[in-house]
Amino acid sequence: MSETAFLSNLADTAFFWAAFAFMVAATAAGLGAIRVALKGEAITSLMGVSVFTTVTGVSLYLISLPELFNVGFARDTAIALLVVGSIGTIIFARLFRTGDSS
Repeated sequence: MSETAFLSNLADTAFFWAAFAFMVAATAAGLGAIRVALKGEAITSLMGVSVFTTVTGVSLYLISLPELFNVGFARDTAIALLVVGSIGTIIFARLFRTGDSS
């Protein structure tokens, strides 16, 4: 029984630190996305905003997990952000498509 508790504790600790490392990497990606969004043309800015939306949504979803911080409202916000952000990116890409559609 003690071995099972030790392995469970080890798994929880490993998950926490892996999620923490992922959030640090997501922060770096988010800062890069902001830089891309602020420098460039419309399509480049769209790409930066889309990446930032995805990074923010995934980070909010991680924060909402009970094993980490258990912030209840973050899960709903993350799901809404990911769905609305994806739909907005697709609509914008369709509207500003370059090329002949015929």
